[in-house]
Amino acid sequence: MKILLIVLLALSLYASDGKKEHHLSKDLSYLELTSEQKEIAKGILKQFRVDIKAFREFKEKMEDEKEALVMSEVLNEDDLQKINQAISQKASTIESRFLLQMHNLLTPEQRKKFAHNLEEWEVE
Repeated sequence: MKILLIVLLALSLYASDGKKEHHLSKDLSYLELTSEQKEIAKGILKQFRVDIKAFREFKEKMEDEKEALVMSEVLNEDDLQKINQAISQKASTIESRFLLQMHNLLTPEQRKKFAHNLEEWEVE
């Protein structure tokens, strides 16, 4: 077991090619925020987490509605499209609001670093 861990660690270090990369999900330490930015970012992240929680509840409800539609005698394509669009629209709104707030908070150099990790912030 120890040998396996050592091999995996060695492989991960080799794969990183010595580059300092950011790997922790939803961690902003790599941006080297100022104290003031950290305080603002805390508020932004707190609201983002609240929005994500509400989105997950909404999505679960919409998935239940979709399931009910599929089990019905006749399946209406328009109703399916409305559910899918509602889910996509809510996700897009949350993500856009978050990215706009972060854009306004960060310096141009910080934005470049942040942009490399955008996939971490996708609302699904």
